[in-house]
Amino acid sequence: MDHFHEMTWDEEWELIAKLNHEQGFAEYNEKLGMAWKAFEKGDTPKGLRSAIHASWLRSHTEGIDAYRFEYQFCDESELRRILARNALLISIARDIMRNLLAYNPDGHINLTDANGITLHFCGQDLTPVGSILSEAISGTNCTGRCLKENKLVYMLSAENYKEALRIRGKHCAAAPIRDENGVMLGVLTLTANPGCFHYHTLGTVQAAAEAISQQLILRHLVNEQESVMEALNEGVLVVSEQGIIRQINRYAREVLGIQGDVRFRNADQVLLPEGCSLRELPACKDRNIALCPSPDSRILCVISVVVTPEDGRVISMRDNRRVRDMTRRVIGSSASYNFDMILGQSRVMQDTRNKARNAGRSDSTVLLTGESGTGKELFAQSIHNGSTRNTGPFLAVNCGAIPRDLVQSELFGYEDGAFTGSRRGGAAGKFELADGGTLFLDEIGDMPLEAQASLLRVLQEGEVMRIGGKRPLKVNVRIVAATHRDLKKDIENGSFRRDLFFRLNVISLPIPPLRSRKEDVKELANWFCEKICRALNRERAFFSSSALQLMESYDWPGNVRELENIVERTINLTETDDIRDKDLPEELRLPAYADLGLPREKVKSFNLKDGEKTLIELCLMEKLGNMRQVAIALNLSRGALYNKMKRYGIEPSDYRRLNHEA
Repeated sequence: MDHFHEMTWDEEWELIAKLNHEQGFAEYNEKLGMAWKAFEKGDTPKGLRSAIHASWLRSHTEGIDAYRFEYQFCDESELRRILARNALLISIARDIMRNLLAYNPDGHINLTDANGITLHFCGQDLTPVGSILSEAISGTNCTGRCLKENKLVYMLSAENYKEALRIRGKHCAAAPIRDENGVMLGVLTLTANPGCFHYHTLGTVQAAAEAISQQLILRHLVNEQESVMEALNEGVLVVSEQGIIRQINRYAREVLGIQGDVRFRNADQVLLPEGCSLRELPACKDRNIALCPSPDSRILCVISVVVTPEDGRVISMRDNRRVRDMTRRVIGSSASYNFDMILGQSRVMQDTRNKARNAGRSDSTVLLTGESGTGKELFAQSIHNGSTRNTGPFLAVNCGAIPRDLVQSELFGYEDGAFTGSRRGGAAGKFELADGGTLFLDEIGDMPLEAQASLLRVLQEGEVMRIGGKRPLKVNVRIVAATHRDLKKDIENGSFRRDLFFRLNVISLPIPPLRSRKEDVKELANWFCEKICRALNRERAFFSSSALQLMESYDWPGNVRELENIVERTINLTETDDIRDKDLPEELRLPAYADLGLPREKVKSFNLKDGEKTLIELCLMEKLGNMRQVAIALNLSRGALYNKMKRYGIEPSDYRRLNHEA
């Protein structure tokens, strides 16, 4: 027995052992009658157990009438709350009490809470439900004494304080029911005829009380375990060594779409796992598995398995969709830009935004073309946020930044063991992660040909095959592609598939370079200036009109990205809040003819890619406006030279005037 249920061999146990051995209950009851008379006279009773004498004294002090017997009851509404609060205790104790009564057919067994209120009884109708048996209310009685002394006790009939109980002539034994911390929850009391009451009755009552306590503790542990399982944010399935479902939590039911009770059924027959048996699964972590709980459902899960000592299985599972959602949150798969955040009031920019808005309303594939730095990803994000998919994921992939041998695994994913170095359990590709949303394929022109063929299949069939996979997965993804390359030339060169181009080029949206919308330079420069000053925690700086004019005259080969970088560089290197043209980087000030100071011999080494307009102006200055000599120096026909000068707004007469002035 534990330390809460130790029995001290004191006068009580010595007495009952002696009475059982000598069959002296009747004789002892006569002595107790004399002890009661002495107690009533105020004398010290002889032959009375000290614990009983102490209880009689407490009852007398409480003013309890020994000759009036009627039960006191708690309030009905309070009783309903007490019974509801102790429902688990009652349900567990009921069967144990019934079994205990089989050994005392003429007896009575009652269950009280820790305050002595009767919760349940069986056998003879002696203590009604709701009656209060505490010592302070009913005087010395077996239940009240157990509550007071918090241990196993017994009472002989003549030891009761109430005369009616002494006349009843029954003996009682009571044992406390405790929780896992040893706190008393209630009392189990057996009332029996003298012929059925002996020393072993005490052990029987105590064993019954301990059985109730252990079942309560076990039930609390089970309830706690079930609560933990239900609180888990993943599915849990417990399978026995025979493959029978022992437990399944709410999340697993939701993932698998299970409505009814599937406990005690064969797990393999209920869930129909592909290519394996749940009963025979080895211990593993993050393994992909397909379950088919109904004819029209195939659910991809990531599972982990723990083998129990009894060779059962505890299987935790997460739906692949939820795994993808978690992955998307980790990698930041969301679109933050919308059309209102794309600056520029020029006519060409307004037309481009309107076309992009119309593209967002459909679900067709979009191909964004334009030079680097024009803001193609901003348009891709805005198209996504302006579409019906705006609540789904947005994933951006730079096809030119992924190593050629990893493109397919990144885009389409792979199964466990698909290749050397693959992650255990496999991994979802970008198409799976973007399911229900938009996938932005930047620099699509740099995608290898072998990956282009797989991409074409996804666009045609709407399904993706993982590397090493056996069955394709349906995906619902909208493609927005972007490139700075001339894909038609790449098709002629054999580096891009013609059929893929036509699949991508459903809605073609050219993004204009900054040099074709220079009226937007002022707005962009001021916006970047305010943003960068705020990030640097410095006073707002302003561009002077001369600085803005100089920026508007520059061709911006790096487009908006170059403009943002130059604004940031200027603000970092300028201490004043008034930014003038002399504060701008040197490359913006090169066209200031008087300050060029370039040797004549360097003109021939210029490359048109370094800046056609600047090169043409330098050559015109060098040749003093002689168009024939400029065309020869630049290796151009005169017609091509005139076309370029017209495009850049260069007047040859300005440079011929320099010849006359000279």
